[in-house]
Amino acid sequence: NAPFVLWSLSHNTSLLCMIQHVMDRVPTTTTTTTTLENNTQQQHAPRILEAVNRFGLAVFLSSNILTGLVNLTVDTLHSSNAKAMSILSVYLALVCGFALLLDRLFE
Repeated sequence: NAPFVLWSLSHNTSLLCMIQHVMDRVPTTTTTTTTLENNTQQQHAPRILEAVNRFGLAVFLSSNILTGLVNLTVDTLHSSNAKAMSILSVYLALVCGFALLLDRLFE
């Protein structure tokens, strides 16, 4: 089990480092609030991350339904690499689009 645990730790650590790297480089919106007592700035995450965080259950359920539809309609075991990447790209676009649509509808 030790190799698996070490691999899992290194994999998850590298993913967290990549996410932090992206978060440091993606432009974020900054809101400045001025009151009589203090002048504070709040930094917000990118819109897609806020949308997924805000509507996590709906995004999770819709992505599970979409996964089931893909598994029922596409022979994933015998698909080519290009077909698999195109399915993943469309899947990602639909899930992110759904999260942004919910964010825009319930602003």
